[in-house]
Amino acid sequence: MIKRAIAAGIIAAATLFKPAFAAETPSLKVAMTTWVGYGLLHLAQEKGFFAAHDAKVELVSVQDKASTAAAIATGRLDGWATTVDTFIFYNAQKIGVKQVLAVDFSAGGEGLVTASDIKTVKDLKGRRIGAEEGSATYFFLLNVLADEGLSLKDIDLQNMRAGDAGAAFVAGRLDGAATWDPWLSQAGKRSGHVLVSSRDKPGLIVDTVAFRSDVIEQHPEAVAGFIQGYFDAYDYWKANSEEANKIMADALGIKIDEFRASLAGLQFVSREDNAAYIGSADTAGKIAEVTKRGADFYKGLGLLKADLDPASVVDGRPLAAALGGQAKH
Repeated sequence: MIKRAIAAGIIAAATLFKPAFAAETPSLKVAMTTWVGYGLLHLAQEKGFFAAHDAKVELVSVQDKASTAAAIATGRLDGWATTVDTFIFYNAQKIGVKQVLAVDFSAGGEGLVTASDIKTVKDLKGRRIGAEEGSATYFFLLNVLADEGLSLKDIDLQNMRAGDAGAAFVAGRLDGAATWDPWLSQAGKRSGHVLVSSRDKPGLIVDTVAFRSDVIEQHPEAVAGFIQGYFDAYDYWKANSEEANKIMADALGIKIDEFRASLAGLQFVSREDNAAYIGSADTAGKIAEVTKRGADFYKGLGLLKADLDPASVVDGRPLAAALGGQAKH
């Protein structure tokens, strides 16, 4: 957890972050998939928390990541909420976006289900494992293997969507699958088990919000206001969880029971945890370490064609500015 010593840096960053001239506040068009982890963004919109901080926000549902990356690169979108590994895969540096806010940590929502005779990660050697190349679960698998001195060369990788991999595992066609619920909870249907989940790897699978670099530079107060709106939603959810959950479920178009079940596998990110993960204007947070490791993985596999500098895809100034105006945790 961060120390109170960051306060001075936050205040300084907040001062530096003020624009030299008053620019007309744009409508921030932010894309995301239909995912419970983005619930607080919908809550902030529904309760008027963005507007309370002079941030005009339009949340756009886009399920295809490649299309979203293209829209960001051509200026048709201002921001993108997705996983850190997605920003690595699509080279955030190249498409011109910087992450400014963490919105949810995976806490058991993703994992690796395996046959019961696979007791350890090292037992995966030579086994048939399903995972979707470039996905969060694929990124999770890469890290799980690397932590035990293994790589994709040590397994028989089957490239398939996470849901399909989970179904194939339950049907007995795979020895393991990098997937998510409901397949994690269904592992027992074929005498399998969850070998390792994101709960065992905190800070690895994280959803963040990034904005185009030019938007951050030209409209810093709007971006900081967006972040403050998120924190207002976080506070509201903590104080009024049942009402807030209903609002978020309705906004996402899912049943409240489904929303609650998905919520059990994630953690919304507080101010303090954001400062530790994103970092400040001068100090890198944990996201830099995760990004560097992911970039090295993807570059080695040929999935990332150009270099990616972790420092170039994160901007701590908007968060520092927002925290400067909201000191409570």
